Amino acid sequence: MIMKVDLYFSFRSPYSYLILPRMVELRDKHGVDVNFKQVYPLAIREPEFFKGKNLFTYFLIRRIDYVRQAKKNNMVFAKPNPDPINQNLVTGKISDHQPYIFKLAHYCQAIQKDKQLDFAVVVSNKIWSGLKNWNTDESIADATSKVGLKFEDIEKMRIENEQALIDEIKLNQKEQLEAGHHGVPLSVYKDKFFFGQDRFDDLVSELKKDGLVIS
Repeated sequence: MIMKVDLYFSFRSPYSYLILPRMVELRDKHGVDVNFKQVYPLAIREPEFFKGKNLFTYFLIRRIDYVRQAKKNNMVFAKPNPDPINQNLVTGKISDHQPYIFKLAHYCQAIQKDKQLDFAVVVSNKIWSGLKNWNTDESIADATSKVGLKFEDIEKMRIENEQALIDEIKLNQKEQLEAGHHGVPLSVYKDKFFFGQDRFDDLVSELKKDGLVIS
């Protein structure tokens, strides 16, 4: 029996980045079907979430935990340059001008389904290692090349089918809420959801009940 896990992911979520290597391992070493489902970041989907949240009440505490969790998982973590979301972290205010996230999200959505997870891994590694100008065409072209695709093809798809790509992402967001939570990363197996990268072991325990063997 092939076990299928839905993974809801956003490019602005450090915790989404932190869970990716373990999801890839589930897929590549243990045959789990990881169904990658991209959503827009919470700052786009639910900007009101950040009302009253600022550097001292929210972001600084989170950053400390990001660094701690990255170290625990032997991963690099650095401030993104630029941040996928244009937001004042001191005040929490989200800008009306968002030059990065939509283009990136639509590139990923334009990629064939079975390569989206791998593309997310490559680009997330660029973003959360602090690589300067990860968002350039050259950088995205490098990412598409690493998953065996041509940037020119993906760019054409993004431009010509943008509304369809938006609709697909919004459908993922609808299904995410129906699964039980608005946050990412969200892993869903059968009728159970596991919110956060720290729930990965709980997901594995559920998979083991259905025969997953991890030595």
